[in-house]
Amino acid sequence: MVSDETHNKTAKSIKDSLDWIKKGIPQLTGVVEAFAELLVAKSIAKSQISTPGFSNVEIDVARFSQGVPVLDDRKIEVDRDSFRTVALLLIPAIKKGFPKIDVDLNRLESFVANDETAMEQLRPALESGSATILGDMAVKLGISPEILQFVCSELAKPFAEKAEEAIAPMIEGLNWLKGYCPVCGAWPTVSVLKGNEGRRFLNCSVCGHEWNYMRTQCHFCENNDTTKQEIIFSEDRKFEYAELCHSCKKYIVGLDTRNLISPPHPSTAPIGLIYLDVLAQERGFTPGATVSMFRDLTF
Repeated sequence: MVSDETHNKTAKSIKDSLDWIKKGIPQLTGVVEAFAELLVAKSIAKSQISTPGFSNVEIDVARFSQGVPVLDDRKIEVDRDSFRTVALLLIPAIKKGFPKIDVDLNRLESFVANDETAMEQLRPALESGSATILGDMAVKLGISPEILQFVCSELAKPFAEKAEEAIAPMIEGLNWLKGYCPVCGAWPTVSVLKGNEGRRFLNCSVCGHEWNYMRTQCHFCENNDTTKQEIIFSEDRKFEYAELCHSCKKYIVGLDTRNLISPPHPSTAPIGLIYLDVLAQERGFTPGATVSMFRDLTF
């Protein structure tokens, strides 16, 4: 479990980062406030659960160096009590930020709170990520499939991040040359430049792991022809940008932290860069990171 002091520091960092975004880009205030409760709730949820089973994991260095993530053939065990704890923290937070969908969220919250077999009933949809199975479950619950998918993807993150905390020290220093996460295999959602040399780090969209990756290569298609790569940014916020690849037509938003006194908390960065998502998508590029369902979790 995470100490209260550590959690309080994390929560403060999140809140300060969100305030920084609102101050710098007032137009994003509505978006920031919609996600604020959820981000803090995920931090609380993460501090209240434990993810056993990774202390004695042996990393197959040969497979890992060939691009096989640690969780490729392993599952994160999730028990019923932990699932309910996370769900009953996150769903109310989502309701506060997205009041227009509270009818569907109330139904899902009631289902989780009052049905002892809720986790078991949701298991097929959560573990497979199948659109068909997810849709069938949504119909059964009387809610939108899109809303169920969104909630499930958010419920996955505290567990995935807990596993990442245990696994990250085991792979520190090992060779990893892929653009997807070495822990869970998901694509990154943010690219960050750090240090005097401007080393590029990618931040996983699911477990939050951060790893170093070369600056001159597209991490999606591994294209290293710089004539097919492009950086777009706003003139008054040049430290925020989007990396476009004309080879695979995908993009990732990025943040240059080298001259920032207090870089934003990683979980808040994608929110502050939403305007760049809009610019990239208007030009016909698609985000490379897709929300991973509970494919690495077992219930």
